[in-house]
Amino acid sequence: MKKTLSILLALCMVLTLALPVMAGAEEAREHVTIRYAQFGNSTDDVEGMANDPIKKAIEEKLNITLEYDTGTDGFIDRMTTELYTGTAAELFPSFAEAEKIAKYAEEDLIWDLAAIVNADPARYPTLAKIMNAPEYKAYNKMYTGDAEKAYAIYSIFAFDGAVFGGVPAYNTAILNEVNEGKVPATVDEFIEFCNKAAAAGYVAWWPRNDKLTNWTYFDQTLALPQGTAIAAPNGDLWAGCIMNGTLGTDETWTIATTSETSKEVVKQLAALYTAGALDNSIGIKGDFDDAYADFAAGKIASADFGFGFAGQYRDFWNNPWAAANPEAKHEDLTLGTALTKDGAYGKVYSSLTWPSYHYFVPTSCAYPERVLDLVEFLASAEGQDLVSNTTNYVYNAETDADYWAACTAPYGYGDGRCKYVWFSCLFSGGEYEVDFTNREWWDAVMHPIDNSANWSSESDKQLYQYAYDVIQGFVNDEVVTMPLYYTMVSLPSEAADIRAKLAGITNEYLTQMIGGTMDIETGWADYQAAYEAAGAAQLQDMINTAVAAARDAQ
Repeated sequence: MKKTLSILLALCMVLTLALPVMAGAEEAREHVTIRYAQFGNSTDDVEGMANDPIKKAIEEKLNITLEYDTGTDGFIDRMTTELYTGTAAELFPSFAEAEKIAKYAEEDLIWDLAAIVNADPARYPTLAKIMNAPEYKAYNKMYTGDAEKAYAIYSIFAFDGAVFGGVPAYNTAILNEVNEGKVPATVDEFIEFCNKAAAAGYVAWWPRNDKLTNWTYFDQTLALPQGTAIAAPNGDLWAGCIMNGTLGTDETWTIATTSETSKEVVKQLAALYTAGALDNSIGIKGDFDDAYADFAAGKIASADFGFGFAGQYRDFWNNPWAAANPEAKHEDLTLGTALTKDGAYGKVYSSLTWPSYHYFVPTSCAYPERVLDLVEFLASAEGQDLVSNTTNYVYNAETDADYWAACTAPYGYGDGRCKYVWFSCLFSGGEYEVDFTNREWWDAVMHPIDNSANWSSESDKQLYQYAYDVIQGFVNDEVVTMPLYYTMVSLPSEAADIRAKLAGITNEYLTQMIGGTMDIETGWADYQAAYEAAGAAQLQDMINTAVAAARDAQ
């Protein structure tokens, strides 16, 4: 069934020796067809794809024919089905599901790519550098137990800056009206602003909340600066927790959701709700339609818009604000700051990165070394230059717009974080350019290159720069980047059930307490008891045991 790797590599060496030696020897290698699969795009424009100049350039460079496979609903399930039936694309993804990579490897359904690369590092210099990085090997060990075997290209999602929430954008006119234009900088100042806005007839604050199933923005705005958390311990490993000890050395996590300090924060939120500072439709209104429409209409004084990085503020200004206000000016909105309490910022822990996709080469593919020729080229400076419109990672503004229209239009893809849709997720789940030539693998994926400002409008550039400058004023005091081993912490399977139960309990109790249908003083003991009965203490032990194990194994 599966060809042995040694036979295949020996055959490759014989064929290689029989071919002329030349620079860029791809022309001398066998012509193959490589089907590449990526989630969520379009292949309806057959003629446009045929005339795609980047596709043509790659095909001519490598002496291959490229075919594209894509889809949305059921796409990943289809990838698995095709793998088991021997009809998988020569390069295809999963959504970074750990159990799949282990299962596929155990059943000999995917090639060990490191073995092929390390057998001929001169042919694959960039991939050899990547796959021999200690962090890459750490992922190998986590997935299959063998650090030396790499069964996938790991696509790592990382932003080009810190990720955080809880910093609202303010309607400048309302800020001027009720607060003399002063941006709240402390928890007390923010609560005072909210009460003033409510007294003037406005909803003061819309924390992005997904109908009260997401308490993150309540947490990061008010709870964390006060040294606690009201969110359920569900989602990020440290959600709902406060850290003790020294990160990277002896840290432990305490679930703070039902602490006495959290009770005081819930009282603050309940008071805001009673005063009308929190919309009485919170828990019913949707963020992106009703609430943001009200913000754009001047009914809400401040609103959280996302994860805090500058590009999201730019997008928020454009939609909903400018979309509803044709005469909008940049100064119509004022970006806030992270709040402090007693001079201290709340600490927002951010991994910044996580595995997004795994890309596999199936053992049904008889020429995995040719597929890796493609991956090697795309990982090189030349390949990244081609698909990202750069020259050695410096943006090339001279490229004709018609050229890029021919590269992007056939796929229904606009100018987001990348210019060229195909292969955009192969190395970076965030669809950024990556510099593997001058950086080591982990450093490169942790610091992707966002070129989008180069093709942004002048207005968008100014919005981005404004937000970036504001964020730099507090981000280093607030955001704590987690060590690599936090991406490898694995909780026992029973933890998922406990976390789901605790999230349900939090939603049940906090909605009633904030909404005024449950007395906080008398209901808090019941809330704590419900957490205890659902296994909060056991979950806390699981978290700390798993963190210690990952830390010790690094």
